[in-house]
Amino acid sequence: MANILPEIIYMTMNPYDFYVRMPPHSTLVVNYLSTGDSTSIDNFASTEEATLITFAITGANDKIFCILFDNAKGTNTNFVSELIDPKKYTTEYSQLVKLIKEIDEVIAVKIAGGGVYSTTINNKTLVSETLTNLENMRIRYIKRANSLWASMNDQPVNGNGKPFKSVTVFRDPNYPNRWGTR
Repeated sequence: MANILPEIIYMTMNPYDFYVRMPPHSTLVVNYLSTGDSTSIDNFASTEEATLITFAITGANDKIFCILFDNAKGTNTNFVSELIDPKKYTTEYSQLVKLIKEIDEVIAVKIAGGGVYSTTINNKTLVSETLTNLENMRIRYIKRANSLWASMNDQPVNGNGKPFKSVTVFRDPNYPNRWGTR
């Protein structure tokens, strides 16, 4: 028996209705890996039938472990499918890009010698944050944005395809043996 679900299912809405072509005399058990919930659908008829299954996830993606039992032969097949909600990826990505731009503005004012003693980013007040702290926050957000970008473009998270390539290393002239990021 072959996999009756595709490897990747893009959910255009959540919950998402999907028709599965169930082989005759079979049972499909679907287990969500993130929650441990499971559901099963049966086809006890002697012909193939299209059966509706509804997928619902809370995050941007989830893997499902499936077992297809052939009740007539007494055999089974295991396979994994991935459920992806692309809207949740793009929403988080756009929020991260906005945060990175706001942190860049604060860093630019701080470097220019402006008197930024406090600013509010995403309902969080940064009171006289040091440049190092701001740069570390920026690096964390860039890494998360790069991993989301890679996930959205079917690329490895640590591979090429990073849209932000702007983490540059400078030497601080006041501390010749210490390197920092700017």
